[in-house]
Amino acid sequence: MKPTKIVPVVRDGYCKAFFSLDLESSDLASQPHLMLNGYSRALFALQMGDRGLQSIGIGVGDYLLFGTSAPLRSSGQISLVRQEDEFIIRETYWSGDTTMLRVPGETYPTLIVPTENVRIAAVLDDVIRNDELARVVRFG
Repeated sequence: MKPTKIVPVVRDGYCKAFFSLDLESSDLASQPHLMLNGYSRALFALQMGDRGLQSIGIGVGDYLLFGTSAPLRSSGQISLVRQEDEFIIRETYWSGDTTMLRVPGETYPTLIVPTENVRIAAVLDDVIRNDELARVVRFG
């Protein structure tokens, strides 16, 4: 029997523009959760809210599984990027004092931001396509 893990879908996530996200909330029980079969490093999921990752086969409505234990790479990693109190999903490319935040396929313009203002909140661990009959459970 495969192990099962349940992770909260905390909200929709976007590549096009920064969005607010409360990862500290203790009220995640009211959120829908994904039931994952097998091992996963994911701590939470975002449901893709725009077409920013379409060029790599991720569509609107797909579930992006994010974790914090994956090793960080300096280039090309799909990350949940935090700048001040807002977040965005982008590929990260660090280059000293600046970090380039790009979208695969250049669907949206690249952002160049000071590295000191950028924090990687989590990295993409896996994707569950919305049409793969993702098992969504609700509590309460």
